[in-house]
Amino acid sequence: MAAVIALANQKGGVGKTTSTYNLGVALADVGQKVLLLDLDPQGGLTYYSGFEPEELGKTIYHCLVRNTSPQEITLRNDYGVDLLPANIDLSLAEFQLVTAPARERRITRIVNAVRDDYDFILIDCQPSLGLLTINALAAADEVIIPVSCEFLSIRGTRALLRLIAKVRGSLNSKLQIAGILPTLFDTRTRHGREVLARLEQEFPQIPLYPHAVARSIRFAESAASQKPIYDTKFQVPGALAYRELARELVRKK
Repeated sequence: MAAVIALANQKGGVGKTTSTYNLGVALADVGQKVLLLDLDPQGGLTYYSGFEPEELGKTIYHCLVRNTSPQEITLRNDYGVDLLPANIDLSLAEFQLVTAPARERRITRIVNAVRDDYDFILIDCQPSLGLLTINALAAADEVIIPVSCEFLSIRGTRALLRLIAKVRGSLNSKLQIAGILPTLFDTRTRHGREVLARLEQEFPQIPLYPHAVARSIRFAESAASQKPIYDTKFQVPGALAYRELARELVRKK
């Protein structure tokens, strides 16, 4: 049965999609069967995985709103991971589900239908604290919180923690915070080091992953070319962080 992990942070630009995809490929590289779930209407994870979001006939939207089976929309990419894709249609789902029964558990139903087929299911959440993110948290066993090494990200993390506490109290009592993943870490600046230290001080009850993801233009280039960070001719320090995190998740499972 799969471990279901949501990567969430309502602040945009902190590396959620980059982390979801490269962590997924790293897990596949160590022999795990991985499903990625794109829960962002921008379709960034879908594009990164090698697909054109707007060319897809069916997406996770159809599973949420029209009860299409997840098996019917699952895509397999060239790097050994499966994907439940998204595109702009997903932006309609929150409005259409407002009056739907069990609207906070639609992703749970989808995940449960495929859970036995995978070792890990990673959910890339949209940068908001709306219904789609609540759905992801209700379905997940754990949350990884990517936090960019900037002080404004610390402020946003507090709001996410309040939402996680509410979801745990009303929808998913087993939900755990796996850890905070520092991203966009610039080893050359004092600011980055200060933020790392501040994360430990502000959230002492939450594990802080020791493998910070270093800032690198290679991540943007890999996303643009629709290839994981490992499939480049360059040695990227941040790539090692995802491999180490993948090994840790497998050991923990």
